[in-house]
Amino acid sequence: MSERRRPYSRSEFNRALIANALVQPFNVVLLALVLIAGLVLDAFLPLLAVGVVIYGIAAARTYFDQDEANKVLERERGRRRKLVEAGRLDARTLAEPIARLLTAAHQREARIRDAIERAELPYEEVSAEVDRFLRAMEDGARRAQLLYEALAETPPEWVEQRLAQVKPDPTKAELASALETQLAVLRRMEAQLERFYDEMERVLVELDTVRGNLVSVSASTERANQERLAGEVRALREEVGAVAAGMSEAYERG
Repeated sequence: MSERRRPYSRSEFNRALIANALVQPFNVVLLALVLIAGLVLDAFLPLLAVGVVIYGIAAARTYFDQDEANKVLERERGRRRKLVEAGRLDARTLAEPIARLLTAAHQREARIRDAIERAELPYEEVSAEVDRFLRAMEDGARRAQLLYEALAETPPEWVEQRLAQVKPDPTKAELASALETQLAVLRRMEAQLERFYDEMERVLVELDTVRGNLVSVSASTERANQERLAGEVRALREEVGAVAAGMSEAYERG
């Protein structure tokens, strides 16, 4: 899994805390001053040992400082958030009803991640499933956009009106037949798009429930909880995938 998609883990946070403590300007300057003093006093080696000890104490103090830890966590969250958002489908390229659903999904994904991070839960499997869910929903949004554009270009109502005009004329039987076929395809596409809207709205409600479950079990780190919640998100992803597949079939048959 790429860094963009991989959930932020406790081990990564710990490494970030260590790196921050080692390069903290005050700690580095303190070590440098001791080493310079050793050169000036012609006692570099003795003062080197002293400087390393002092530097280690200062770095440990920084590592265990809660304010510093909060700063590091916020910085790492911001960096990871930018990486995740960089690979997302831009909702602004979609039609309003599709964009609204995708934006709502992104918002719920952010809330779930926030619940995991703020409670310091080791739920990497849940986070990974949420990632996969978002990718499935973005794929569904792209296919829904194709249906939306096709229906906007050829509204079923227009075809239905034209069919009503030509059907009574026996000389236009072939045209009427073609229009009937076109109308059937458009109605099927319309039904698939409506199903996408309904299913995505329901799935968003289910995601809220997943977030609620995360918050309610925030005090527990049992493996069973992670597997259960990951399974819930996985089931939602599979449902989204089924809807996307149905839209693709409707579009291709169209």
